[in-house]
Amino acid sequence: MRDVIGLAYKSYNRAKSFVEGKPDREIRHPEWTRLLLDQFDRPDDTRNVMVTGSKGKGSHAILLAAILQRAGLRVGLFTGPHLVDFMERFRVDGTPIPESDFARLMRQVSQVSETLPVPEGQYIGPVGLLAVVAALWFREQSTDVNVYECGRGALHDDVNQVLHAVAVVSPIFLEHARELGPTLADVAREKAGVVTDATKFVVSHQQTSDVLTALHAACLRHGTRLEIVEAEGLQAPRVYLPGPGSRAVDVELPSGGPYLAVNAEVAAAGATAVFEVWPELARRVPTPIDLRQLQLPGRMQVVRERPLTVVDGTIHRDSARFVAAWLNNWLVRHADRQVGLVFGLPADKDVTGVLEVLCPLASFVVVAKARNPHLHFDAGVASVSRTFLADVEECTDIGDAVRAADRRLGDDDLLLVLGTQSFVGDALLYFAAPTQSLWTVSQPGGVVR
Repeated sequence: MRDVIGLAYKSYNRAKSFVEGKPDREIRHPEWTRLLLDQFDRPDDTRNVMVTGSKGKGSHAILLAAILQRAGLRVGLFTGPHLVDFMERFRVDGTPIPESDFARLMRQVSQVSETLPVPEGQYIGPVGLLAVVAALWFREQSTDVNVYECGRGALHDDVNQVLHAVAVVSPIFLEHARELGPTLADVAREKAGVVTDATKFVVSHQQTSDVLTALHAACLRHGTRLEIVEAEGLQAPRVYLPGPGSRAVDVELPSGGPYLAVNAEVAAAGATAVFEVWPELARRVPTPIDLRQLQLPGRMQVVRERPLTVVDGTIHRDSARFVAAWLNNWLVRHADRQVGLVFGLPADKDVTGVLEVLCPLASFVVVAKARNPHLHFDAGVASVSRTFLADVEECTDIGDAVRAADRRLGDDDLLLVLGTQSFVGDALLYFAAPTQSLWTVSQPGGVVR
């Protein structure tokens, strides 16, 4: 299977020496992904939704897919990167693709891609090849609608070549400055590329002025409807169904803190857009839409009950604020308890912002590294931690870090394991947390209650 997965990176590896370290606008050629899709008779010429943004793309994609599934539809879901198992990137109705299907389709896609006249110094992006695999599998599975998560951008992102009439935009902030551009306006312009000639409806979180300017300009240019959702997480999300018998349907959520409720409001607005663009899909929607058994792997996920251990992908100050809001609520009910923080964030993420928000609420911090050799972790993370909290310990990996934290915590205390997605994957693997199905009825491995 390692060799089959490697086929997705074959084109990139040939061009790696030409493109490393350069911005996406100079080196990315997503038109090759489009040509590859065309070679397979346009498997993406169906009902698709594209999700982009900086924070919570995966959560939005999962929530939207779950709402649509519980609304009676067969739903494909393509996300990335994976946390534990590569097959997690491809799901139908929450269940990953069988390895045999992935291997068969990946070999087909790789074989056809090798016939394209890609010049030296250009490449077909790995995520583009995987998106083609997803589109082919979804076609075989006769899905009603599919949800795709973009890579880091949109304008020069291969996944964005998948035809999509609806787009959802999560909060956008300055990230991947080397690849997307040095300013927020640059990043916003790249993300706004999710609006294409085929896009009829865009649903977005509230955004900063730079981002709103880029989104409005893109939607005006393509004649696309734009809805900005002022989500506060204070009310139950609702999906509005079109037609003469129009009605509002409540969405019942698993407990997961304020971030989940806010993201779910936007996902519900995305589902409303789906039913407006494709009203024929609204025939079987139940009341309410029940997501109480939904699991979002690595997103405020309980992986152990005693001490309560919660894992989340937290890479920026804004996402840390959502964790802090949940933590403050927990501390109100458990004021005499300790809070341990195991932290694994590479140097190119918002280390200072995350620690500044969360360290004042923690009893101690344990800093560790992910196993991913492509990520750069340096001693500066521990130094930054000590500017906000004196009690900081350094460990090599997730196992050492958890054991160090456990030596200091009682059964009734709390351990937060936070960091980049690779570190989150390490944590889920360490705790043997379930990441296969997105639906669960039991703990551990469920959603924070």
